[in-house]
Amino acid sequence: MTTDSRDNNFIQTAEPDYKEKSAVEKLAEQNNAKAPTQRNKNFFISLYHALKGIFLVVIRERNMRFHLAFAFFVLVIGLYLGLNRSEWLWVVIAVFLAVYGEFLNTVVEAVVDLVVERKYHPLAGLVKDVSAGMVIVAVTAEMLILVIIFQPHVWHYFGIQTDLSRFVHRLKG
Repeated sequence: MTTDSRDNNFIQTAEPDYKEKSAVEKLAEQNNAKAPTQRNKNFFISLYHALKGIFLVVIRERNMRFHLAFAFFVLVIGLYLGLNRSEWLWVVIAVFLAVYGEFLNTVVEAVVDLVVERKYHPLAGLVKDVSAGMVIVAVTAEMLILVIIFQPHVWHYFGIQTDLSRFVHRLKG
C-alpha cells in the first residue's frame, strides 16, 4: 500500500503484487524443496544433502565414474609400487584436482540449463564449452603430475635406468 499525497485526504492505493517468481523458486516449488533462503538447522542434515549431491553426481555423470575408476587404478598401482609420503601427497592432489574439476563442470552445466530452461543460447554454449575446457586442463595437470611421480617407479620396475629413476631410487635407499 502506498499513500498518494496529492491532496489533503491521503488516498490509499493498492499496488498489485505481480512479482514474477524466479526460475530457482519455481524449481523449488516443483520439487517441494525449502525456500532458497532457508538454512539447514542441523549439521547432519547438511551432511546428508552434501553426500546426496556427491552420490547424484556419481550416478548421473559418466565422466565422474571414469575419474573415480581411474583414481582407484592409481591407488592400486601406487600401493603396488610403494610410493612414499610426498609422492602420495602429489598423487592425491592430482586426482582430487580432476574430480573437483568434474564437480564444478557438473554444477556449471546444471545452472546454465536452469537459467536458459534447456533452450539453446550461444552464451550458454560458450559457458559450457569453457567449463568442459576447465576439466581438460585439470585432467592434463593430473596426467603430468602422475607421469612425473610414476615414471621413475615404472621404469625401475621394468629395469630401465634413467638419471631420474636412479636419483629417485637412491633417495628411497
